[in-house]
Amino acid sequence: MLHLQCHFGLDTLSWVRDEDVGHATGVDFSPTAISTARELRDQIGLSEERARFIESDLYELPATLSEAFDVVFTSYGTIYWLPDLDRWAEVIATHLEPGGIFYIADGHPFANPFHYESTIDDLDVAHPYFNEEAITEEHDGSYAGWDFGLENKRSHGFSHPIGEIVTALNDAGLRIEFIHEFPWSFFQRFETMDVDDNGRWWLPGSDHDLPLTFSLKAQNPA
Repeated sequence: MLHLQCHFGLDTLSWVRDEDVGHATGVDFSPTAISTARELRDQIGLSEERARFIESDLYELPATLSEAFDVVFTSYGTIYWLPDLDRWAEVIATHLEPGGIFYIADGHPFANPFHYESTIDDLDVAHPYFNEEAITEEHDGSYAGWDFGLENKRSHGFSHPIGEIVTALNDAGLRIEFIHEFPWSFFQRFETMDVDDNGRWWLPGSDHDLPLTFSLKAQNPA
């Protein structure tokens, strides 16, 4: 398995330790994240042959890594940070064996335009749905928490509609097998959300569900 934008490797290590994945390679551009991932790997007693971590800009990965994999995986809070999905899809196709599977789970693009303080009765449109330019914001925190006293508070993100995601993967030669949509979020996307026992966040007060998370599976044709 190749895990793109693996952050500090918790999911990467879980695939190997708990789900019997024979080998996983995690990739992230952050040296601190990769260093932490390697430390966690050593703490739980996995070898580099089972779980390898590579520091690399995602778009430059083919120049660093030559292997192809049975599965390429990415999840939760990844493509929002990427300006170019065509190049992203090309990297996936480059590192996917014929017959191999690509899988992504992430926040649904539907939710991106709305302000954090939106409610079901007042969905305040604060950002574009279509990726016309970077969305620049300043926050003292992230999905991991708030009020950290961050030195660098400015972030740049990119809203990618479902159509852009599907088309990029299709143009890279992959065959879409399914797209699933879910009415819950994997983090507190809106201030008024409630969390359930499974750690899923719901927007209360509506008789009709809205798409807040999606998953997609594609295959590299043999």
